[in-house]
Amino acid sequence: MTFWTWLAIAIVVIGGAIAANAGKKKTERKYIIALVWFIVAVIFFFIWWFAR
Repeated sequence: MTFWTWLAIAIVVIGGAIAANAGKKKTERKYIIALVWFIVAVIFFFIWWFAR
């Protein structure tokens, strides 16, 4: 994978970690699972996009 693919993945992972820890209340488990699935989907999108 290229540098840009790794950079895109890093941005998504770091952004997801910040979003997951941003809530002051206890985040419900279903929202955390939805966030993880969203991050995985975006990572796959970036891999597909930069592999073209």
